[in-house]
Amino acid sequence: MTTGSDTGQEQAGGGQSGQEHSRSAKIVAFFYGAAVYIGVWAILLYVVGFFGNFFGPLINSEWGDVLPLKSIDMGQEEPFLTAFIINLLLIAVLGLQHSVMPRKFFKRAITRIVPVHLERSTYIIFAIAALSLLMWQWRPMPAVVWHVETEWLRWALNGLAIAGWITVLVATFQVGHWGIFGVAQVVDFIEDKPYSFDKSHNLSDEFFKAGWPVAYKRLWRYSRHPDFFGFIVAFWATPTMTVGHLMLALGLTTYIMIGVFLLERNFKELYGRVYENYVATRSKLIPWFAPEAGPDTAAADAAGRPRDEAAKAGTLGVSR
Repeated sequence: MTTGSDTGQEQAGGGQSGQEHSRSAKIVAFFYGAAVYIGVWAILLYVVGFFGNFFGPLINSEWGDVLPLKSIDMGQEEPFLTAFIINLLLIAVLGLQHSVMPRKFFKRAITRIVPVHLERSTYIIFAIAALSLLMWQWRPMPAVVWHVETEWLRWALNGLAIAGWITVLVATFQVGHWGIFGVAQVVDFIEDKPYSFDKSHNLSDEFFKAGWPVAYKRLWRYSRHPDFFGFIVAFWATPTMTVGHLMLALGLTTYIMIGVFLLERNFKELYGRVYENYVATRSKLIPWFAPEAGPDTAAADAAGRPRDEAAKAGTLGVSR
């Protein structure tokens, strides 16, 4: 991750000899980043169980009163209209958190309070909080939309949902998992990377290009948003679709599609023709074959980036 500086300090890639962060600041950063990353795994595992109703056997066992577990179709039931309004508000809170915090104005505001190297971890904390609130307060709407009786089909649909979650995880590892979840930024701070000395909140566009690249390789070669594709598969692949599950799947899918539109508009503003060339040769969501030779290298050249460097990294860095 790189940031701009208007304070006369060295920018990323430059030297910063003789200057180090204090040991106490590094210790705080380490534990902050580590705690957030552990929280990421905890919430991801819980989300999988919540969406798939995989906690059912535990909830209905003697452990049900001890373990803080809940599933999308289990919990306190309310009248339909009450449940609908509560659930709609919960989806809106989650959507607003994911929509507002990544914006430039908010990042510039939050880095007046939080150091640049902890900004991403702080975003993740708020994302975890919004997800936790949704799952904690979600009201089941148990009317059945569809129900698959055949045992092997039930297993297949549950397996497809898990495959969707795995796709999300694999996609992050292929484009900068550690930066997405704030770990790389903390490590850079601990290692005294030059940009980490910048305390300015006047972040340059380079800051917003760091963290989640647009990639030319692996899953990202066949889809511009394989992570979002994985989410949508995970939301919809279920042997028993209730009204509550349908509402959440529709709400989050709608948010994803709006988010993709806004995200790609931002990418075009950041990269212009480079990203337009990328869009021309990649499926938006559903993975599909990309041409062996296309505008990739031309785009890299147009961006002033050496072709061998682009081939090695396979990415244009962009933050979601």
